[in-house]
Amino acid sequence: MQVGIDSYSYHRRYGETRPGEVAAADPWPIGPGPAIEHARSIGVDSLFLETCYLPDPEVFDGSLAADAAPVQVGFSWGHPWPDGRFHGLDGGRSWGAELELRRWIDAAARLGHGVLRITAGSPASRGDEPADVLVERLVGPVRRAADYAADAGIALALENHGDITVADILSLFDRVDRPNLGVCLDNVNLIRVGDDELEGTRALAPYTLLVQLKDYAPGDPTVWGGPVCTALGEGIGPLPEILGILERAGFDGPVCVELASLGDGPVDELAMIERSIGWLRAHVPVGVTRQ
Repeated sequence: MQVGIDSYSYHRRYGETRPGEVAAADPWPIGPGPAIEHARSIGVDSLFLETCYLPDPEVFDGSLAADAAPVQVGFSWGHPWPDGRFHGLDGGRSWGAELELRRWIDAAARLGHGVLRITAGSPASRGDEPADVLVERLVGPVRRAADYAADAGIALALENHGDITVADILSLFDRVDRPNLGVCLDNVNLIRVGDDELEGTRALAPYTLLVQLKDYAPGDPTVWGGPVCTALGEGIGPLPEILGILERAGFDGPVCVELASLGDGPVDELAMIERSIGWLRAHVPVGVTRQ
């Protein structure tokens, strides 16, 4: 496994605030530079850049990978910020979302990173329709995206994004039936939709290409925005057990700390990320991470 960061951890720094959070005093400009600088300073293996904090995909080519080296850089597509952006594939409702995803698949191919995180939607776009209706509508868009990505040499890691359950994902994968379609596993999003963290991890582990790992404070995980995040190892999440399940399933990809809801008090997300990376280095399989 590789130790990494998903740049959603920097969301306040990029000007996005979740419910209750205090805005950053000195926000970063849109672009990859500040996140890459921090990731390089702490020596992580991987950095996945949320595309909502980046300029248009046509800006990027292989020079981004060279600029970030030795950190390996990938893209995370589908977060709906700022207002008006697509909620991933918008639950299969939007041809425009499919076209935007294709632009980021092309960018990922130019970047030279073989895995692109995508989302099918978000909690805000989910609505109250039956799950089988949502899955049926997603089959065509996800299959088209996977086929387009395969032609570009890209695998798609579909995140359980607080909108779909483990059962929904397995049903969708069975129907889409594409070998380059896998999972971006988010442990907290499992419990946000009522799945069990360990059983959900066990079910999705064989398909997992990328992990967004969160730790969290006690409280109701189904509240809007999810539970308040802590640095890894400082909350109540069963993180060692999750890593153990993934290791036994043969997962050897990036495990990225992700900070989501940060609560209403003062917060230093850079320090939280750094403590989280220290925890990951102590707990991922020995001898695999870059020293």
